[in-house]
Amino acid sequence: MGLFRGFFAPFRGAIYVARERLWRHMIVPVVLDLALGLGTMVAAHRFWRKELDGMLQSSPVVGWISLTVMMLLGGVLLFILLQPLLSAVFCDRLAETVEKRVSGSAPSAPLLHSIGKALLHGLAKLALYALAFGAAFVVTLSTAGIGAVVGVALGAIFLAYDGFDYPLARRSATFRGKWAYIAKNPGLALGFGLGSYVLYLVPLAFLVAPPFCAVGATLAYLENDARRAARAGGKARAGGGKPAAANDEGAPDVRAGHASP
Repeated sequence: MGLFRGFFAPFRGAIYVARERLWRHMIVPVVLDLALGLGTMVAAHRFWRKELDGMLQSSPVVGWISLTVMMLLGGVLLFILLQPLLSAVFCDRLAETVEKRVSGSAPSAPLLHSIGKALLHGLAKLALYALAFGAAFVVTLSTAGIGAVVGVALGAIFLAYDGFDYPLARRSATFRGKWAYIAKNPGLALGFGLGSYVLYLVPLAFLVAPPFCAVGATLAYLENDARRAARAGGKARAGGGKPAAANDEGAPDVRAGHASP
C-alpha cells in the first residue's frame, strides 16, 4: 500500500494546491524552473547530438527517436539535480504552509542554523548525486538501454530524498537520518520517486512539479507519521502500557535537544 500511496502523492499535492488556492506561492518557483528546464534540455540535446551523430547519419529515424528519448531523460535528470539549488527555499515555504494548515503547526529551526545545515546537506547530496550519475553514465556509454533504466531508478530515489527532505529538515534530521527515513520506508519512498518522475515527464509539468512534489511529500509524511503513531498507540494499549512518544523514523528526536547537523 505504501508504494501506491507514494506514487500518487505528487498528484495529491497538485490537487491540494488547487483546492486550497495556494498558487501565489508558486510564481517564483515556476519562473525559476522555466529558465532551468530550458537550459537543461538544451544542454542534454547538444551532448546527445554529438554522441549519436553516427546513428543520425546512418539511420536518421532511429537516430532522432533515440536523440529525443535521451534528451528528455538527460534533461530531466539534470533538472532534478540542479532544481533544489534554485527553488528549494520557495518550495519549503509552501510545504511549511501546507503542514500548518493540515496539522495546525509546523516545527521550525533558527534561520541561520537551518541555512547552514541546508548548504552542508546540499553539498553532500551533490557529491552523492555526481558519483551515482557518473556510474550511470559509464553504464550508458556501453549499454544505453540498461544505463537509461539505471538513470531513471537513481532519479526516482533522489526525487524521494528531495521531496521528504522538506518535512525532515524542519525536524532537524541529519543527512544520515534523512536517508535512514527513505530506507525505513522503501515502498513509500520508491512509489513517491516514481510518481514524481512520471509527473516530471508530462509535457511542461516540470514547471510546477517541484512545488507539487514538495506538498505531496509533506502530506505523505504527515499521514505516514500518523499511521505509525496510531500503530504504536495500539500496541501500547494492547500491552497495558502507555503509548511511547512518537518520533519520526530515521529522524533524530529533536525534542530532546540533541539533534546534530
